[in-house]
Amino acid sequence: MADAVTIAAALLLVGPIVGGVAVGQPAFIRFWSADRTAQLAIIREHRLGWTVLNAGFLVATLATIAGLTILAAASGGHPVRLAGLLIGTVVYAFGGAAWSVVLAVRAWMTPALADLVTAGRDTEPAETLLGAALRGLFGAYVLMTSAALLVLGATVLAGGGVAPAVAAIVTVLGLLDAIWYLRAGDLIPAVLYPPTQLVGLALLAGWT
Repeated sequence: MADAVTIAAALLLVGPIVGGVAVGQPAFIRFWSADRTAQLAIIREHRLGWTVLNAGFLVATLATIAGLTILAAASGGHPVRLAGLLIGTVVYAFGGAAWSVVLAVRAWMTPALADLVTAGRDTEPAETLLGAALRGLFGAYVLMTSAALLVLGATVLAGGGVAPAVAAIVTVLGLLDAIWYLRAGDLIPAVLYPPTQLVGLALLAGWT
């Protein structure tokens, strides 16, 4: 069991770091604050980098789901922790599935959109409709992930596994993420990974 917990913790901590290397490409540093025209220009110039960036988010998400799944499987002797981790993992996985669809569509659609704009082709109403669908999927991802973090934080707070302070931080961060999205209508995806990374760090460091 100890080996399984170590593997789970490593996936939770290291997976998003590996994905972050892809997301943090220098060519895309100004992408997030640029307007639509500038963003499309960046993607035209760095098509492979754009694919790698989206793949980085996917790696981070899949590693986190795998880590949570293994962690739940390694909690057989603790009914409360097992039930909570299973619920949290399932909710997180559903959110991750929605996010994966967004990433896949974005990886293929945005370069195609950039080509259409360069060629002077009209992108409406398809761009607006598809953009609305992606925003809906992203919203589902954020809210389900936030809910999963609340469940996971409450689970380890009640059932043990990590230090109470760590569990409390995870719970608060999950709540703040949901509030941020509901108030602003958007959220930086990268902020959803640190709470589960903190759980991984706590398990590896022995903060129990």
